Amino acid sequence: MICVPISHRFVDLQKSIIAYMYKKLFNLMVLMISVLTLNLITGFITSYIIHYNSGINPYKFTGIAMLTLVFILVPAFSYMKPKVEILVARVLVSGSNSFGKIIGLLLSFAIIFGILFVIYLHQWFSINLWEMLKTKI
Repeated sequence: MICVPISHRFVDLQKSIIAYMYKKLFNLMVLMISVLTLNLITGFITSYIIHYNSGINPYKFTGIAMLTLVFILVPAFSYMKPKVEILVARVLVSGSNSFGKIIGLLLSFAIIFGILFVIYLHQWFSINLWEMLKTKI
């Protein structure tokens, strides 16, 4: 049997590749959850504004609503984006610290993504997944 010693360079390279891939995966997950969360929040704001079309000419209302949305959503998005990214990053890191680096990251992401899935499903299709699961069980 021939033993070939593994050089420390190879082990260091392997660790740096894993750390690089973890960082990229982490950044991708933060981006995905941030975009979905901010879209959900801006969707609620948009729906709230659109419900005030009490007897106004549709052309005027559309123009006024579009301008109002721009003036509300641009500053809101600019303000909320870094806050949501920090919050998501903290949740993902705490999951990584609790369950191990990779498993914790994936588990935290799955939980957050699942919660967002339930909210979007209810918002888009008026399907309450919790009620549906309770009736099936």
